Amino acid sequence: MLQNIKLKTHQNYVAFFLTLSCNLKCNYCINIHNGGDRVSQAHRNNLSVEEWISAANRLILRGDLPLTLQGGEPTLYKGFYKFINDVKPDVKMDLLTNLMFDIDKFIKEVPIWRFNRVAPYAPIRVSYHPGQNDINDLIQNTLKLQDAGFKVGLFGILQPEGSLREHILQVKERCLNIGIDFRTKEFLGEYDGTLHGTFKYEGSVDGPELKTCECRTTELIVDPAGYVYKCHADLYKGRNPYAHILDESLNEDAIDEFRSCSSYGDCNPCDVKIKTNRFQEYGHTSVEIRNVRKQ
Repeated sequence: MLQNIKLKTHQNYVAFFLTLSCNLKCNYCINIHNGGDRVSQAHRNNLSVEEWISAANRLILRGDLPLTLQGGEPTLYKGFYKFINDVKPDVKMDLLTNLMFDIDKFIKEVPIWRFNRVAPYAPIRVSYHPGQNDINDLIQNTLKLQDAGFKVGLFGILQPEGSLREHILQVKERCLNIGIDFRTKEFLGEYDGTLHGTFKYEGSVDGPELKTCECRTTELIVDPAGYVYKCHADLYKGRNPYAHILDESLNEDAIDEFRSCSSYGDCNPCDVKIKTNRFQEYGHTSVEIRNVRKQ
């Protein structure tokens, strides 16, 4: 039996990237920041569902810290429903999804208690991508899930382009008026020659040159093959995993270590932006970086 991993109080996020495959083709996808390759991501090896279940069952999570399932689109993973039902009951889960799946099947096969906990945001969080998924379908399916007892929230990116930004704000107002929680997120990355985002570390995103540093994460993030990374930039590019989720030696102390990095300047915006933590308190950053220096 694998040794348990009991997450510490300051460790803020646990995510299993069941697959990096996606049924949308957004050209602004944060997963392929700085020229990543969607095709190579989608064709990574995947853990079997039995291995994912073993990995989840070794987690000891507090009531305020769920296991978040994401990707890609996590429902595309072939063992998704078996995983949801066979992981031990005390592991509460969140789901990040584009909602482009069979809603009736989901309602039939997913127990409500799995995605049901006290939190300041919905456990099932749906991303709206204008031009990729239809807002009318999302609203209809969200209401259907809510009627079945699930807690669902929609999210949209406040695009810097004026008409898209206005559209997102109009959709937000429409959703709030019919009882759907719709929240906006900051646009991250470059648009029209300007870098957008509120980042803690200067030069970490799209920096003028790569530098070395030491980095420590507050997160346990695991790619489709089961490898564990110190940041999302490493995970999406498949570089420098520091462990495997099924390693007997992996524990909460290993997550806490500062690790050397030679890719400062190519950080993923998600890792270094100033954002809210799991309690929706603003000021959190996923990683702590120190000793930045030229290579």
